[in-house]
Amino acid sequence: MEKILITGGFGFIGKNLIEYFINKYKIVVIDKFIDTEFTNKYDKIKAYEYDFFKDNNINDILENEKPDYIINLISIVSAERNMEIFDDMIQVNLGILLKLYNASKNLSSLKLFLQFGSGEEYGNIDSPLNEDNREYPNSPYSLSKQLTTNTAIMLHKNYGFPISVVRPGNLFGKYQPNNKFIPYIINQLKENKKIETTFGEQKRDFIYAVDFAKGIDLILKNSQKVIGEIVNLSSGKSYSLKEIILFCKEYIKSESVIDFGKIPYRENEMMNFQLDIRKFKEKTKEEFEINLFDGLKDYINLSGGK
Repeated sequence: MEKILITGGFGFIGKNLIEYFINKYKIVVIDKFIDTEFTNKYDKIKAYEYDFFKDNNINDILENEKPDYIINLISIVSAERNMEIFDDMIQVNLGILLKLYNASKNLSSLKLFLQFGSGEEYGNIDSPLNEDNREYPNSPYSLSKQLTTNTAIMLHKNYGFPISVVRPGNLFGKYQPNNKFIPYIINQLKENKKIETTFGEQKRDFIYAVDFAKGIDLILKNSQKVIGEIVNLSSGKSYSLKEIILFCKEYIKSESVIDFGKIPYRENEMMNFQLDIRKFKEKTKEEFEINLFDGLKDYINLSGGK
């Protein structure tokens, strides 16, 4: 059985990947904090508590584990436009990638290092967003991600490092913090609480975390085809936030009052975020036709909303 090492594996995305992969791969997690409740539930996981800015034995860990795949999920994520946070983002988002590269560059076992980028790297340009588009990041977070993506591709081109960058769409699902859009809306609807929002005309390309994990599995299985590539991974379709809110309201049978237009749009709001996933389909030879609303139903049912 092949082995996956996931850094930052006890976050929202990592836990969903682990639950999908648990019987497909051996799983090793490196994280600053170990979620013992989660590891007790999945006792096949091997976990290392590790701080990349305090500890210095990452080389020993990787040499001991000899993973076939490394998935790096460690990142600072923020929608703030304040450039004062940029230095911290570079230190984490780029700095940890370089530390992992130096620790894994000589691993003979390594088939693919999967670095996570962000769809926000594209900025406010016309959708659908293609991997060949020039990026126009409009926040410290998206700029730090673009620099990290460019560094990852440079590591492959200059040194032959087997790395690929995945740019996800808007993820939602189990373990996601309640302050994120879909969990927040569903919780408000379940409790019949009023929702104050924008007009909801902005469209987003959401993907359910279970479907996303399936996509990552397909990328790993086609690792040789994606090395040195940036690959978008989402549904490839965008829906308005208003449409999503009203669908959830009807499905939950909520009595919540929804005040569309109460909150103004953000400055430089992107009105249509949709990823072009043709490269993903070409590399994996998968149609990957997924349905957002089936994912929403499953998530609502899972969270006790119906």
